[in-house]
Amino acid sequence: MNRITSVSAAVALALLAGCNSDNSTGNTTAPSITEYQYSTKAVYAPQQQASSYEAAPAGFKPVFTELVARHGSRSLSSPKYDVLTKQIWEQAASEGALTTLGQTLGHKVELVTAANQKLGYGLLSQRGKDEHAELATRLADRLPALLENSGSHCIKVETSGKDRANESAYYFMQSLKKKVDYVADSTDCYVAQTDASKIDKKLANKYELYFHKTTPNDAQYLPAYEAYQTFIGDEDNGVAPAPELATALEQLKVLPKTKVMARQMLERLYTKAFVDKLANGDYEFVAVNPEDGGKTYARDEVDAALMLYNLFIIGPGMDQEAAAQGDEKWNLEQYLTPEESAWFSYLSDAEDFYEKGPSFANSTATYAIAQPLLDGLFNEVQTQVVNGEHLHIAKLRFAHAETIIPLVALMKLVGSRQGAEVGTLMTQDNNEWRGGWVSPYAANIQWDVYQNSDSQVLVKMLYNEKEVAFKEGCKPVDGTKFFYTFDELKRCYAYGNH
Repeated sequence: MNRITSVSAAVALALLAGCNSDNSTGNTTAPSITEYQYSTKAVYAPQQQASSYEAAPAGFKPVFTELVARHGSRSLSSPKYDVLTKQIWEQAASEGALTTLGQTLGHKVELVTAANQKLGYGLLSQRGKDEHAELATRLADRLPALLENSGSHCIKVETSGKDRANESAYYFMQSLKKKVDYVADSTDCYVAQTDASKIDKKLANKYELYFHKTTPNDAQYLPAYEAYQTFIGDEDNGVAPAPELATALEQLKVLPKTKVMARQMLERLYTKAFVDKLANGDYEFVAVNPEDGGKTYARDEVDAALMLYNLFIIGPGMDQEAAAQGDEKWNLEQYLTPEESAWFSYLSDAEDFYEKGPSFANSTATYAIAQPLLDGLFNEVQTQVVNGEHLHIAKLRFAHAETIIPLVALMKLVGSRQGAEVGTLMTQDNNEWRGGWVSPYAANIQWDVYQNSDSQVLVKMLYNEKEVAFKEGCKPVDGTKFFYTFDELKRCYAYGNH
C-alpha cells in the first residue's frame, strides 16, 4: 500500500524534452501547468520515429533482440480510489455539504467503478492491449531481416506471472504472429496462451521480473534483497522503513503546497466546513481489498485529494471502456486543474523515486535488487550470441513498473541518473526523474544485438523506443552515438563481477 497513495503521450514527450539523451546530466524545468499530468499512469507512445534511428556500422547485421516491458494501460489495480472517493462524497452528501459541481461527482465515480468491475480490476484495458500489439508490430518492422525471414523462430517469452503481465505477453504475441512465424508449443520458446491472463508456469520468472517481492534463488543476490526489504519496511505488518525514507515521505505529505492544492481541489466539490472537518481528522474512511484484505485509508483532506487524483489518472488508459458506456463522458478533468494535477503527479513521482528509483545518493538499496534482471540481459547476449548457442533469436519479458523503475536506475539511464541527498527533498527543479518518462504504461527497454563476419558484437539500446546512451563511462563505437561493443558494456557494468 502506498504511503502517500497512489502522462498522456504528449506530456511524456514534454517531460523527455527536459532529459538529455547523451551521457551528461541535464536539469529539467517544472512540468507545464497547461497540461494535465498523469505520473506513471501516462499512456504509451513511442518516443522516436524508427526512420530516424542510427544505422548499424557497415558489415553488422541484427542477430538477436531482447525486450523488458511494463504491462500496458489497465484498470484500477483494486477497488480503493473509487471506493474511498465515493465514501467521502456520500458523507458530504449526507451533511448537505456538496457544491453544484460536487453533486455530479458521485455519478461519475459510479461510471468509473462500473467500467472497472466489467473489465476486472488490475487487467489490461483495450488501450493497454493495443499498446502491446503495436509495440510488437514496430519490433517486427524494425528488424525484418532477423524476424521475418523464412523458418519458424524460437522466441523466448517470460512474464512475472501476474495477470496483466501475462495479458501483455498474449496481445504482443498475437500481434507478432501476423508478421513472424514463431514456435508456439514449447516452453523453451513460447506456449500459445488460450487464456490471455494465464501463461505456462515454466514461462513465469518472478526471480528476474518480480524481484521486489521474490526471495532470490541465488545466494549472491540475497544481501541486496534483504537490504531492500529493510529499507522499504512493511507498513501493513508494522515494520518501519529506513528513517531517511520515512522522513522524506512525511515531508512530502506536509509540504504547505500539498495542503493548499488539496483544499483548492476539494472546495470545488465540498463546502469549506466539510473540508475543515476532513483536515481536522474528524473522519476515517477505509477500503478493503477483497483479494488480500489489504486496507487503504483516507484520514484527512490530503488523503481525500490523493484518492480523487489517483481516480482521475486512470481515465486516459480506459478511454475506450468509458466510450463503451454510451454518450456520457467521464470528464474527470472538471474536478481538478492542470496545476493541481501537476502537483499531485509530483508527489506520486517523488514517492516512486524514493521507494523504487534512484532514491538517496548514498544508497543503492532500491535498485540493487534489479541486478538479476540486468545480469539476465547480459547473459542472453553472452550465451545466445557470443557463445553461439542460438537457441532463440529474441527474448521478450513482460513485467511491471516495479521492474522497470529499479532497472533503469541500476543502469543509470537518462531520467534516472541522480539520487537525492539525505535532508534535501527531491523536487522537479533539482532532479530529472519524471514518472511519465521513466515508466509510463508499456514502458520498455530493448537491446538490439548486431554481429559481423569477424564475430564482433555490438549492442544498441532503445528506451521507450528512443535511442539512448548507456551510463556515463560507457564509450560507444567510434563514429556512432548509440552502438557499443559488448565487451565495452561488460567492462562498464562490471558484468560477471558481482
